[in-house]
Amino acid sequence: MDNNQQLPQCWQDVQNALNAGIDRIILFGPPGTGKTFAGLNYGDVQGGAWRLICTDDMTNGDVTGHYIPSGNEWAWKDGSAVKAWNGDGLRGGRLVVDEIDKAGGDVFATLLAMTDTPESAKWERPSDGRVMRPRDGFSVVMTTNIEDMRELPEALKDRFPVAIRINQPHPDALALLSPDLRGYAVRMADAGERRISLRSFFAYDKLRKTLGDAESARMVFGAQAQSFLDAIAIDKVAV
Repeated sequence: MDNNQQLPQCWQDVQNALNAGIDRIILFGPPGTGKTFAGLNYGDVQGGAWRLICTDDMTNGDVTGHYIPSGNEWAWKDGSAVKAWNGDGLRGGRLVVDEIDKAGGDVFATLLAMTDTPESAKWERPSDGRVMRPRDGFSVVMTTNIEDMRELPEALKDRFPVAIRINQPHPDALALLSPDLRGYAVRMADAGERRISLRSFFAYDKLRKTLGDAESARMVFGAQAQSFLDAIAIDKVAV
C-alpha cells in the first residue's frame, strides 16, 4: 500500500496493534472485507502463516495433527496449530483461525490450549512423545462474522483482549477492483441486509469484461441486478 494513503480507522487499528507487538487479535464484522487476508499477510509473518477454517466437522486432528497412511505404515502429520508453533524452524509463525464461532466444543477447547500464552501453552506429540511449545514470534489472528462480541465465550475474549470490528475493505484489496466500483464497494461493505461482499464485486468486475454489465449483474446479483446497476450509474454521474 502507498504510505501516503490514508487507512480506514479499522485497518489503522489493526496496523497499530500489530506494530505494537499484539500477538492475539480477533477481527470481527461483516464477511468479505479482507479479515482472513490480513491475518495471513500483515504484521510479522516471517515464520509463515497457516489457516484453519472452523466447521462442525472439524476435528482436533486439524489443529494438532493426526496419523495418515504412508505405504504399509502410518506417519504422523502435524496440524496447522503445531505447524504455526514451529514456524520456519527458527521463529514461530501465524495461526489464522477463521469462523471461530463455528468450532465445536472439543475443538474449541483445544484451540484455547494451543493459543494460550507462551508460558502456559505446551503439547506432547503422540508420535514421538516430544513436548512442544510455541516458538518466539508465534501469533494468532481469529476471525468471525458475528457482530456482537458478547456471543463469544469469556475464555476466548480473555485470551484475545484486542478485538477490532472490520467494516471496510482494505485499500490493498480495493486497488484490485476497477476504479468505478471502489466507492460503492466501500459503502456497501457494511450496509446491513443490503450489504454486498467484496467477493461479489470482484466476480462482477471480472465477468463484465466479457459478458457486459447487465448479464454480469444478473449472474452475480440476481433479482437485485437492476438496483445494483442503477446505483453504479448514479455513482458515475456523481463523480
